[in-house]
Amino acid sequence: MRLWRPPDQERLLLMSGRTVRYAVDPRGEYVIGVVAGAPMRARRGRERRLVRPGDLVAWDPSQPHDGAAEDDRPWRARLVVVETAHLAALAGDEDTGLPAGLAFPEPVISDAALAGEFVRWHAALERSTTRLERDEHLAAWLTRLIAHSSARRPVPRPRLERDDRALRLTREYLAERAGHNVGLEELAAAAGVGRFRLIRLVRDRTGLAPHALQIGYRVRAARRLLEAGRTVAEAAVETGFADQSHLHRHFHRVLGITPGDYRRRFGRP
Repeated sequence: MRLWRPPDQERLLLMSGRTVRYAVDPRGEYVIGVVAGAPMRARRGRERRLVRPGDLVAWDPSQPHDGAAEDDRPWRARLVVVETAHLAALAGDEDTGLPAGLAFPEPVISDAALAGEFVRWHAALERSTTRLERDEHLAAWLTRLIAHSSARRPVPRPRLERDDRALRLTREYLAERAGHNVGLEELAAAAGVGRFRLIRLVRDRTGLAPHALQIGYRVRAARRLLEAGRTVAEAAVETGFADQSHLHRHFHRVLGITPGDYRRRFGRP
């Protein structure tokens, strides 16, 4: 089974692969993941559960648990281990009403949509993504998991005037830092709202996720550089894209032409 930590997320441990048994004593950690390929049997204290392919598991740090293959057939899993301190920081978001001592009374969850979203998020962390996109996906998915399965649920509290100001500050911050690898915590602090609230606010008001809004500002900044005669490679680097192909993909999606075509249309050879 492969183990790694994504960039800028030292409090997350990711796992992916096949196994026939495991044991976890989650001192200060939550273990969340999806089982695939074959079922497994899980044990926590006196509790016994059969985890079927496609099931989501969410183990809180209340006590150790272990698992074994059903009929000796290995299963596949994608897992994330989240430090309690990291989840507590998310739970400390005043806009969510989340409990700091979060517990999952029923750790095996049969919800295809929630499990599928976890798998897509987990797989995305194997690719090159921005810090903001990683932070945003984690926070958004966790709040849905918590709303679905935890002992308490978030309570939304609309604040129209505060939201207007937060959205304006978010836009300004991203526009002024198009080439920076901005994280969700940094962006939320600049906007003056919690991380969960920021994600909902940007989605509700713009129809975009915060990282998609960031991409829009990066493309706009790249346009200005290309108009001024900078090369496509220079524009990609200076606006925070991983490389020319990354800029090319988003530029073409937004404007319908390539960065090179755009540059030539402004008379730049």
